Amino acid sequence: MADLTPAFNVARKDAQREIHWSASGLWDAAKMSELFSELLDISRPFRHDKMGFRVLGDLRDFAVQPREIAALIEQSQRASAQYGVDRMAIVCSSVLVKQQFRRVSEALECEYFTDKSEAIAWLRSPRKEQAA
Repeated sequence: MADLTPAFNVARKDAQREIHWSASGLWDAAKMSELFSELLDISRPFRHDKMGFRVLGDLRDFAVQPREIAALIEQSQRASAQYGVDRMAIVCSSVLVKQQFRRVSEALECEYFTDKSEAIAWLRSPRKEQAA
C-alpha cells in the first residue's frame, strides 16, 4: 500500500439487508468518527426496524492501525452487535490487519476472507443453527 491517506466508502443494500463499507490507509480518531457517523446514518432504517442486518467490510487497502485506533474499532464492533448486526464479513489481504480485527471483534459473529465473493457468499448463507 503506497498511499496511507485515510479514506472510506459506505453503501446500504436494502434488498439484502446489508451495509457494505471499505476503508483504506492509516487512520486517526477524527476519520474514525466520520466513518462511524456515516455507518450510523446509513444503517438507520435497519436499526430502527430491529430486524437485524449484516455487514461487509473491505479492508484490503487498510493499514495496521495504532493501538488507540484499534480501541475505537473495538468500541464500534461492540456497538454494531448492540445495533443489530447479525454477522460481519471482513475482506483483508494483510494477515496483520486480520489479526488486529480478530482481537477486537469478539462481540459479534465475524469471519475473515481474502476474496470478496467468498465473503458475500458466507454473509448471505444460512446460519448453522438455522440450517439444522
